[in-house]
Amino acid sequence: MASALRVQPSGTRRQALLGGGLALGAGALPATALDIDPIAAYSKMVPEVKGPVKTKNGKPNTGVLLLRDCFDGVLPAEGLLAWNEAHLSEDFVAEFAGGAVKLDKAAYLQVTADILKSFPDFVYTRNGPIAYADSPTIVQWTAVVKGTHTGAPYSPLPGVPPVSPKSPPLACENDPEKITAYFASGTTPPLTLIKKLKVEVQPGGKGFSGPVGFYLQAGGDPSKLPQP
Repeated sequence: MASALRVQPSGTRRQALLGGGLALGAGALPATALDIDPIAAYSKMVPEVKGPVKTKNGKPNTGVLLLRDCFDGVLPAEGLLAWNEAHLSEDFVAEFAGGAVKLDKAAYLQVTADILKSFPDFVYTRNGPIAYADSPTIVQWTAVVKGTHTGAPYSPLPGVPPVSPKSPPLACENDPEKITAYFASGTTPPLTLIKKLKVEVQPGGKGFSGPVGFYLQAGGDPSKLPQP
């Protein structure tokens, strides 16, 4: 599925061909540690737990717990787009293919909206643990995005003919991807705004990554994708 990795070097949604980073994941740090010292808490881990965590004492979740609110098998009650609007910084960038493909906040939100229209049950899951990466503001994990094509015909970018839902509907699951989230410094409370997501495809997959991965699994024609 080498065609899944073909992108053109410029554009916004066009860059999303490798934008498999619509995926985040989650894990666990002690809530009490984050309440007391969210910056130092990166060095403290607890046994593996998945799923959202209730806030404590009226305080919002931060850091890893904030990621679990949205990206650990359940989308937030307010909706994915609303959550992204609130928790992605204005200078946010999603980075793919070693930095060759970048999406700003507006482009990232548009790609997300398009996927949700076609895959209403779209969800982020993760494989394995989540951990702070030797930094109080950087988190890493392995993510897998899933969804079933039951909604609108889907095209991963302008100019690519959309593929209509099949009967029975096709369940799609992209290859595992390593995600690194960089939190903005100096926010109040700390660790509540994400300024960057870096997405790296892991070896050994089937060639399904990002919006193009869903397009191909849903029956899209790889010959219709832009050539590099």
